[in-house]
Amino acid sequence: MTATLTTTAPAVGEPAPGTPEALLLLATAGVLPAGTGSDDPRFSLESITTCVSRLLEVKQQQDLLANEQKALNEQLRLAHLRGDLLTLLPAGKDGNGYQITPDLVLNRRPGRKQWSYSIDCKEIECQLKARQSYEQQSGVASYSVGAAFWELRAGKG
Repeated sequence: MTATLTTTAPAVGEPAPGTPEALLLLATAGVLPAGTGSDDPRFSLESITTCVSRLLEVKQQQDLLANEQKALNEQLRLAHLRGDLLTLLPAGKDGNGYQITPDLVLNRRPGRKQWSYSIDCKEIECQLKARQSYEQQSGVASYSVGAAFWELRAGKG
């Protein structure tokens, strides 16, 4: 008599360095693995340090741009509430929004619906979350791992 062992599929994610899967990805990208005797300047210590430093700069610029975008949106909102957009800008070609340039129209869209649910619905949601947690802990639920990503944190101090 033989027994069949059933296991869930392993989590899928980025392969570990040096594994056959990683070597296949490198080959597909046209990159030789480390230790092949040919130095690739793209992967020198200086290049990697520069890459990480530039990544930090880009992240900081994104944060600055997000803050600037928020301030600009608020300025337009206030101009809209004051009525300045109506008096200073012509209507868009189709009568909607405001014509800024011949190729640029500024439209104000209504906000998205945000739902509030009854206590009964919230109780069902709590039950669902409890059931999901149970299935995770008991191994009934399966999971997959998303694509790997880099997290960059500036040092404290």
